[in-house]
Amino acid sequence: MTMKRNTILSAITGATLLLFVAACSNSDDNTNGNNNEPKEPTQTVQFSFTDEDFGEDETPTRAGTAEAKPQIVDLGDCEAEISVESEPAVKKTRGAQTPANGHYTIRAYQGGTLKGEMSGTFSGGTFTPDVANKGSIKLAHGTYDFIAFNDDIIPSGNDLTVAKDKAGTAMIGFANAEHINQNPNQTINFTMKHVGARLRTQFVCQKHIPENITATLEQTAANVIPTSIAYNPATKTYTATNGAMTAEASNSPASTETKYTASFYGKFYSYTSTSDYHYFLPTTEGSKLKLTGISAGTVFWKPIPTFNVASLNASLQMQSNKSYVVKIKLKPSFTYLMSDGTTGFFKDTTLGGGTKTPIGLVIGNNRAIALNCADGNNKSLLWLAPSGGWWHGHNNSKVIKFTEILDAYNDMDGYKYTWEASGSYDNTTIKANEKDKYPAFYYAGHYGDELAAAGITVSGNLVGRKWYMPSVGEIEDMHTTLVFGEVDSESYGGKYYFAYTDLINQAVTRVGGQWYLDTSFYGPISTGHTSTEYYDDRLGLPIASAPHNRFYFNFSSTYCRIWRDFDVSRASLVRPIIKYQD
Repeated sequence: MTMKRNTILSAITGATLLLFVAACSNSDDNTNGNNNEPKEPTQTVQFSFTDEDFGEDETPTRAGTAEAKPQIVDLGDCEAEISVESEPAVKKTRGAQTPANGHYTIRAYQGGTLKGEMSGTFSGGTFTPDVANKGSIKLAHGTYDFIAFNDDIIPSGNDLTVAKDKAGTAMIGFANAEHINQNPNQTINFTMKHVGARLRTQFVCQKHIPENITATLEQTAANVIPTSIAYNPATKTYTATNGAMTAEASNSPASTETKYTASFYGKFYSYTSTSDYHYFLPTTEGSKLKLTGISAGTVFWKPIPTFNVASLNASLQMQSNKSYVVKIKLKPSFTYLMSDGTTGFFKDTTLGGGTKTPIGLVIGNNRAIALNCADGNNKSLLWLAPSGGWWHGHNNSKVIKFTEILDAYNDMDGYKYTWEASGSYDNTTIKANEKDKYPAFYYAGHYGDELAAAGITVSGNLVGRKWYMPSVGEIEDMHTTLVFGEVDSESYGGKYYFAYTDLINQAVTRVGGQWYLDTSFYGPISTGHTSTEYYDDRLGLPIASAPHNRFYFNFSSTYCRIWRDFDVSRASLVRPIIKYQD
C-alpha cells in the first residue's frame, strides 16, 4: 500500500521545545498494534528561540552630504546644528542575542499559503503548548516558511498586524525555506527580532551642558506617521497605515561627563544630553518628526530661547530592529570685531558668506583680541631687551606695584601700561614707542600697521584707536568669561585654570587666524607676555602649558635665575587687544 507522507510537528510539555515529525512508511514494522493500521514513526525536530536586541545606535547621515548644508537653528549666542555632515557612515550593527522567553504562535506557510499553526509558552528552555490547541502541526513533506511571533502581533486574515504602541515589544522571527522530511535531528531556529525601531535625540557639545533639556517629539503634519503596519507572508513586505501620533515628551538630563577634560578642553563634542528611546514602526521617516518647545537653559553665555527643530533628518527611513540617534550639536556663536568697527557673527564675515572682514575676536568689556600674534604672527618677542648679558636690569622699568599679588587679576589697564607715560615706573617712558628696549610693547601697540600692510583698512569708530598689550586681568577675564574657565588651584602666587581653551582656537582659525604657535619647550602656547608687573622684581606671564590644556599665570622673579625662561628676558608671543568702543 502506498501512503502519502506527512509530518506532524508537535510539542511535549517539559521538553526543550522538541517537536516530533511523523511520516508514513512502507516499513514492515510500521503498524499500529491492534488494528494493523500503519503507525507514524516519530522523528525529533528542535525549534530554538532567541531574541535579538535592538542594534547599537546608528547616526543617520545626510544624503548627498557633499552638496547638502546642515540644518542650522540660530539661537543668538549659539547655534543648533542637526545631523551634521561629518558624522561617520552608518554602522551595520546586530543586537546581542538572549533566550526568547514568552508566548508565541508558530505558523507554517507554503507558497504564501498558511498550512498550519500552533502556539505555546517558551520559558527557561521549555516549551509548553497551550491547552486550547493540540500542540501540533501536521504537514506534508516539503519546503516551508515558518514564522513565529509574540502576542503583540495580531493576525488579521492572512496578514500579521502591529500597532504603534506595540512597536517596542512586538517580536517576529523567520525560518525560510526549511525542508521538512525524515532526516533525523532536524533543527529550525527562530531569531526573534523587534518589528519596530527605536530613536532618541542627543544634544552634544564641546563644553558641559549644565541644565536639563526639555522638548516634545511630534509629527510635522497630521497623519504622516505609521500607526499600524501589516506584514504579508505571501509578499514578505510591510504595508503601513498612517494615523494620528500622540506627542511624546523627549527630555534629557544635564551632561555627566567630566568638565574640561572629557572634550580635551573643548576640542571634541564629548558632552551629551540624551533622551529616552521613542518607538516607531518601520518605514517611519525622520523628516516627518520634529522637536518643539526645546528649553535648554544656559549652555554658553545667555539663556537659550525656546526653539524648535522643524525636521529631524531628511534621509532617515526607519527599519525593523534598528536603533537610531539624531544628534543636535550646540555650537557657540563667537562675536568678531570687523574692520569697519562693527561686531557680528561668523555668518557676517567674508568666510561665512557675509561681506565683512574680521580683525579680532570679542572677549568682553568692549575689547577684542587679535586673530594673529604681533610681528608677523610667528615671532617671539622680548618684553624688555637685556641691557647686558642676561641680566636685564628691569628694576628701572617697573610699570605698577600691587599690594597683593592677586590684585593683578582685577587690573584691566593694559592700554595704560602700553601707551601712557604714567603706566611706566619712571612716569616718562611710553613703552609702545620704544622698539629697541620694549619690543613686545612696540609690536603690540603697532599691530594696526601690520593690518594695514596686509591691505586691511579700518573705519568707523576704530579710526584713531590703538592696539595694546593686555594686562593679566584682561587675559584672565577672557578665559573666565569667553571659555568658561575656573580656578583649579593656586600656588606660588599664581592661579592655575581649567578652561575650554580650544574653543578660542576654533573661533580664531575659523576666520583665517592662528591661535596656537609652537615657540617653546612647553609646546604650543596661545598667549604670551602681559603688560603687568608685580612688586619690584616680578613680571606676569600667562602661559598655556600645552595645546588645549590648562593655562596659568606665572609671576616670575628675576632673582630666581634657574627660572630665567619666565623672566622678562624670555622671548614670547604677543597677542594684542583693542578696546573698540568706550
